[in-house]
Amino acid sequence: MDGQIRPARHSCLYRLGQCLLATVLLLLGLSRFGTACPVLDLINLFAAPLGLASLILAAVLSRRAVSWTGRGVLALCCLPALGLSWPDPAQGPECSPSSARLRIAWLNTHKPKDPDRIAAWLDAEAPQVVGVAELPKYLPLHGWLEKRYPYWQSCLENGRCATALFTNIEPAAMQALTHGDPFNRQSLPAVRMVLPARAPDGGTGRGQGLQIFAVHLSRPVPPGRQAKELLQLDKALTAPAGTVIVGDFNLSPRMRLLGDYALRNGMSLTRTDRPTWPLTFQGRRYPGFWQIDHLLVGSDWKVEAIRTSPDVGSDHRGFVADLCRVD
Repeated sequence: MDGQIRPARHSCLYRLGQCLLATVLLLLGLSRFGTACPVLDLINLFAAPLGLASLILAAVLSRRAVSWTGRGVLALCCLPALGLSWPDPAQGPECSPSSARLRIAWLNTHKPKDPDRIAAWLDAEAPQVVGVAELPKYLPLHGWLEKRYPYWQSCLENGRCATALFTNIEPAAMQALTHGDPFNRQSLPAVRMVLPARAPDGGTGRGQGLQIFAVHLSRPVPPGRQAKELLQLDKALTAPAGTVIVGDFNLSPRMRLLGDYALRNGMSLTRTDRPTWPLTFQGRRYPGFWQIDHLLVGSDWKVEAIRTSPDVGSDHRGFVADLCRVD
């Protein structure tokens, strides 16, 4: 009797594994239609664990497959997961020693209770431009930034907006891009600066000055709101090639909405060395699971280096990037 039950049990487990693999592959397939349907784009938040699950299931099932045809089909089932880890395209042209260069930092401060840790990180990195989110003007860190970076602009003309850009380079122009109530997500929190074409270190640039944007998008739920906010940003994006965008996009790099936005504007999306969120959730510490804070760079500029911050007390990691203008 036991000899009959064991094969039946193995057969049931094998079929269960097949059903699980089919479900995972279906989800990965549906995620490719995230551009047309924002709900399906949410699947891309979990693309990496789904891809890993498909590889594990295919490996386990291949050991139980009774024919080489079955093993071949299971090998093909690994392709969607392998496509997730495909290397990024080759880097563009190199910058010359005389190229304009800039160091820029970004951090969603999350209303910091220990601003000294953030200040120490920024002092050590010494960026020329700092973008922040969730930093109201009344907090001490805002005053500290104003002293070190005398030129600043928030996303509202009255300065009462928690998304802002700070710089120690005199800008050619500054503009608050929010028209409405950013606190209740009725308008995209966004700010724009234009820095002069000549770099502060004496390097020369070509064309117009560098446009820098700082943004803070809504969360992906309810679906559709982020797409509308990116359309608002498009209206201000007059010269994508000479533009750098930093911000909390609340989108992972695998999500179609973010990738399509970068593609249609001819901008490159930069991966950080570690996830940027969450470091804390409901009082618990985490290593971070997603990169939702991003740097987008136009074709006139190149990212020479990017590094994430240590834990500075926010629920986000920040990053610092070294940029150069492509000759």
